[in-house]
Parts: sequence; C-alpha cells; structure tokens
Amino acid sequence: MRSCSRNNRTVCVVAVLNLSLCVPFSFGQKNSSEPSEVSALSQLLRNGTNEEKLDAASQLAEYGPYATAAVPDLAALLSSDDLALQYEALIALSHIGPLATKSVNEVGAMLANRNVTLQLTALDTLRQIGSIPADLTIRIEQLAAGPNAAVAIAAVRCLTTMGREDSAAVLTAIPHLFEFLSNQKPFVRNAAASAIVDLGDRVVSGLKNALIHPQSVVRCKACSIAGELGTPAVELLPVLVERLKDEDELVVRLATEALGKIGTDSEEVEAKLEQLLHADSIAVRADAMSALARFGPRAATAISRVCELLKDNSTIIRSTAAQVLGEIGYGSQQAVDALASAISDAHGGVTVRAANSLGQLGPLAVPVLVSLIQADEYRHLAVTVLGEMGPDGKAGVPSLLPLLESEDEELRREAFIALATIGPDAKSAVPELMKMLRESKDELSRAGAAYVLGNVGEQSCVPALKSILTESNESDPDQRTLRAAAWALVILQPESAENAGLALPHLISALHSERSLARREGLAAISRLDKHNQAAAPAILELARNDRDPGVRSEAFHTLGLLQMISNDALPVAVAALESDDPEIRNSATFVLGRMGTRAKVVAARLKSGTREGTELDRILAAWALARVAPSDEHNALAVPFMLKAMRYPNPKIRAEAVITLGVIGTKNAEIRSALHEATADTDENVANAAREALVKLR
Repeated sequence: MRSCSRNNRTVCVVAVLNLSLCVPFSFGQKNSSEPSEVSALSQLLRNGTNEEKLDAASQLAEYGPYATAAVPDLAALLSSDDLALQYEALIALSHIGPLATKSVNEVGAMLANRNVTLQLTALDTLRQIGSIPADLTIRIEQLAAGPNAAVAIAAVRCLTTMGREDSAAVLTAIPHLFEFLSNQKPFVRNAAASAIVDLGDRVVSGLKNALIHPQSVVRCKACSIAGELGTPAVELLPVLVERLKDEDELVVRLATEALGKIGTDSEEVEAKLEQLLHADSIAVRADAMSALARFGPRAATAISRVCELLKDNSTIIRSTAAQVLGEIGYGSQQAVDALASAISDAHGGVTVRAANSLGQLGPLAVPVLVSLIQADEYRHLAVTVLGEMGPDGKAGVPSLLPLLESEDEELRREAFIALATIGPDAKSAVPELMKMLRESKDELSRAGAAYVLGNVGEQSCVPALKSILTESNESDPDQRTLRAAAWALVILQPESAENAGLALPHLISALHSERSLARREGLAAISRLDKHNQAAAPAILELARNDRDPGVRSEAFHTLGLLQMISNDALPVAVAALESDDPEIRNSATFVLGRMGTRAKVVAARLKSGTREGTELDRILAAWALARVAPSDEHNALAVPFMLKAMRYPNPKIRAEAVITLGVIGTKNAEIRSALHEATADTDENVANAAREALVKLR
C-alpha cells in the first residue's frame, strides 16, 4: 500500500482500512533503535510540508515500538484538517502500540469525527495501545450499539481489550456479532469472527447455533472460531462431530481442524477423525491426519491407516502422512518400518519428512538411521536426524565416531552436533574426544571435541579447556576452539567466577558468529553465568532485536529475561516481538516482560488478551506475566488457575515459576495450599524449594 501515488492517498486509506479488517493486525518493524533516525522524522512531523509529514508518519509506522519518542508529534498531527495525515498518524500510533499510551486523549478525540474511516482507525489504535481514559468508555459503548456494523465490531473489540468484556454494551452486542457472520461483506464477517474469538468462553453457547446455521459461510466461520477458542470450546465437540458430515466440504475441513485444535481426549472424536482418513477428498484426508497429529500418541489407533497413506498416489497425502507418523507413532515398529520404506520416495519432500519423523519415534528408529549413514545420498540427512534425537539416539554413537575423521567438513560438524545432543549417553566417545582436544591440529576437531565433552558432562577436560583459554591461539583466526572451550567450561562449572572471567569475552564473541548454532549456544552458556553475565547484555539485546534466525532471537529473549538487571531498552524490543509470527519468539518476549515487572505495565491489556489466545502454554505465560507487570486482585484471580495448570507441566522451570508466582500473588485458598504441599515433594529440587518458600509466604 505504501507504493500508491501521493495523489491517491485518500483512496489508499479506504483500501488499507478494508484490508486491515480482513487480516490479523501485524506489522514489520525496521528493527532500528537509532534515536537520530526517529528524531529526524519527528522533526519533519513538526516542520515539514504536508507531503513530508505523510512520508515521515508512514516511515515511523514501520519502526513500530522503536518510534516511541515520536508519539507527541504524531499525536499533534491528529488536530490537522488533512484526513490522510490524520489517518497516517493513527496508523503509526497503532504500530507503536502500548508504548503510545500518552496519545490516548488525542486518539480518543477522533471517535467524534464523522469520517467512518477515521473512527474505525481510532478504535483499532486504542485497542493496540491497550488503555483508555474512563470518560471515553461511554463513547465507545455508544459506537458498539450504533448502526454501522464495522464500527460496532471495532468498538466491541476495543472494549474487550480494555477489560470491559462483561459490560452491558458488550453483552448486548454479542448476538449482533453472530448476525454479522452472515454479512455480505467479507471484511465485516472476518472482523466479527475476530471479535467473537476475543470474547472467549462467553460466546460458546452462541456458537452452537452458528454451527447449525443454514448458511454454510456461517458454519465455516463458527468452526474456525471454535478452533481458535481451543479448550474453552470443549462443550461444542458433539456439534463439531456432526459437522464432519456436512454437505459443504469446507465446513467438514474446518470442523476437522477445530476438533484437532480443541484437542480434548475423546474416543468418539478420534474415531470420527479416523473415519475421514478414508474420504475421497485429498484435502479432507490430509486435514484429518493433521488434526489427529495434534493428539500425539493418543491417536495411536490411526497408525495403521496413516502407514497405508504413505503409499497414496497423492504427494500431498504421502508427505502429510510422513509428518503425522512422527507425531503419533512414538515407539511403534510399524511406523518405523513404514517411514523407512518412504525414505526412497520419488518426491524429495516425502523423503525429508519421513527422515525427520523417524527422529521422533525413539530408539526403535536408530537402526534405520544407522543403516542410512552407509548410503551416500542419505548420510547427511541421517546424521542430522540423529542429532535431533537427543539421548534416544545413543545406539548410533559407534556409527558417528568414524565420521569425525571424514574429509567432508560439514559431515564432521553434523557428527559432532549429533554426539553433543546425545549427551552423557555418548560417554563411549570421550577417549577419542579427549585425544582430539589435546593433540589435534585441526581447529574444527578441537572445537567439536570441546563442544561434545561439555554436553557429555566430562569434568576431566576442564584443565585442558582452561589451558586453551589462557594460551594464545593465533592458528584459529575464527575463534572456533576458543568459543567452544569457553562454552564447555561454563556448562561444566557454571558457578565458578574464575571460569566466568575466562569464558565471557569468548562467549560474547560467539554472539557475533556467522553460525546460528554458535550464537544460540553462546546465549545458552551466558544464561548460566547468573550474576557474572551482565556485560553481555547489549549484545544479547541486539540479537533479540535483529537476528535473522528465529531460534536465536527466541534464545536471546530467554537469556535477556534471566539477567539480574534488564535494561529499559528491552521494553520496545519485547513489545515489538509480541507481534512475531513465531510463537517461540512471542513467548520468550512475554517472559522478558514478566521479568521486567511493573516497568512493563503498559502491556497489561495485551497480556490479558493473550490469556485467551493460542495454546495452553501461550495462555499460561501471558497470565504469569500479567500478574507480574500489573498486579491487582483482578489479574491475580485470572492468573491463579493458569498457575495451577502450569504446576503439572513436564518442564520443571515452568513448574518452579508457577509456584513462585503463587507465593507472590498470596491467595490463600485450600486448592492452592494443597497444590503447593504436593509440590514440596516434586522430583525437581528447585520446584520443591520454591513450594516450601511459597507456603511460608502464605502463612
């Protein structure tokens, strides 16, 4: 849209408006924190021509939360008589989001504008900012009851975000939202669906009627909404199962997807989905497999049929079947055998998915992968997959050791990584690795050996690692050995201040490596240094902001959240990341915001919305962060059920954080006390200690 001519900006305003109602709100930041750039654009907002102001506002929108310093000047543009200028200023403020809080009065004044485009954009901007003065609530409630469907929907979404979902205005509007699902205009239907999802379990009863609506477009929307709601829509399972027989194939597909997303244990649901694996439609069969994949090993009864589909004529079906077996077939010899045969599929995509799925099936798959190492065309793929299996791949260690001497440098690197992920179960490789670390002249071999020894937990290599770090290493211009030795030293002895002093400069250097793995592992080691890692903060923040690898960005946010002192500069970076398409980045950014505490209070509305969106873990993290950034009776009450769920999670770090948060919240009901008493016997010492401390706080 930014490419439209300046003479057609008003037309573009309407086009952008319509588009924004059809798709989820998102934007791409320039990922810059250069204050001089934002300052120069702000100067144009104050002193430039109208055309320069339009361009400056447009550019500031692309900076998103990094343009916070420009908020006063953008807010001032809202008093302009130029519609396009007002619109561009609103868009920029909406992209800045929660950090544009100081503009809410000026944005709220736009609700009185007679121009529907500006009204809609102002409502969406207030929703993105996440806070409104009390005197604006009445005006927004009036718009929610108004005659314009798009404005009414936008007003309801705004009220919901502001925590007014139980207001009379919103509750009165709910039936109308369902009526809008049959509106002739697609953007109105889509906006209504988004508003209904925002309202969470309040809309479940209304969805029952929508799922049996005579118009298929409404049934489609209702299925999609049920899937987005996830677990709160569990009471809709019987109606969704009925939709699997719908005359409209799209309804069948969306109902299938919804059943997978809700994911509740139900033999009837799984049986009905398995029946769809015999459907004539390729799309329906593929969707049914994908839905069953969400049940994981609980859908093991479908393994036989999915194995049959690995021989289907459709590449889409074979590829989907190969992927799904990895989700549902752990420990199944039948799945292993079927995937082994699929490796030789004529389509490369099926081969790769079959190999990756083998890596998810546990030790039974290792002999197949070991045999593939002997074949030139599959060797790299097999070693890579073994490297993703972790301890399950331990039987492959003898086959990996000879590869450490290969002339193929990439294959050697993959073999080192595979041994490292196998970890302590690769102990048999220690003698060969120690010899490499002490005697090899090849830097990849020395670096790889150090990396594996750190993962194996071999304490006897510590003197050699210290020696490497204290001696000059002119023959290693890319610092691989130094970085790997520093990493291993910290992994093996993280509490040592002496080790921290030796290792930290090299770990910071690793954060600038060309290799993503080096940057990720550098971050992981730095996170273990506790009070000795603050010097790495600027480099960590830069990776969180700009790294091209999503895995590195996620790890950077996680490491940032573990620092003793999190700079205020992290706030715009974390806020920007909440709009990422990658759930790991969003969750890691949420972790940082929670660790920042009340300094991140401006994101409270966004976090509250997050408790109604995404997976159960997404919602748990949002609730955890909300209780920390904006503690209140309301937010604490919202967080408690999520923390009780988190205490049952496999990951002990999540359990520990949940226990600590319950202690901080301080609610003293019997259910919480019982859960904490149970947690004092947790197998993880950190969780057990946290539970004891929380109980002391609740006395």
